[in-house]
Amino acid sequence: MQPFRARIRDEHGAAAVEFALVLPILILLVFGIVQFSIMYNAQQGLHAAAREGARLGALPQTTQSDIVAHVEDALDGVGGIDVDDIDITITPDNTRPCDLQPSGTPVVVTVESPATLDIPLWGVSTGTLTGKGEFKCE
Repeated sequence: MQPFRARIRDEHGAAAVEFALVLPILILLVFGIVQFSIMYNAQQGLHAAAREGARLGALPQTTQSDIVAHVEDALDGVGGIDVDDIDITITPDNTRPCDLQPSGTPVVVTVESPATLDIPLWGVSTGTLTGKGEFKCE
């Protein structure tokens, strides 16, 4: 049997205890980085899709349904975005946004999507991601 002082200085298992204390923080950091990366990718996808819709909407012959279809196609395959849940707003709110508009009139396409951020040991947070694109009528 070891004397009392020798047992106090014994460091067997200290690394396991330290790892157990640091592990939750590491898990929080790693999964937080992954979740924020997914949200950032989705945000950039929304901006790109809105920009593509506005670019198409700047043409006089383009209808709103063409713009909506083009935005939905641009969002196809973007992680974290469900095309059925998006909200697309086009201004001016005409059937053909640039038809009979003076050259230089802006066409603005805004795309909104619900987002959920789920980080273990932290919780679930919900919000809305928004992408906006603006082009001028030709």
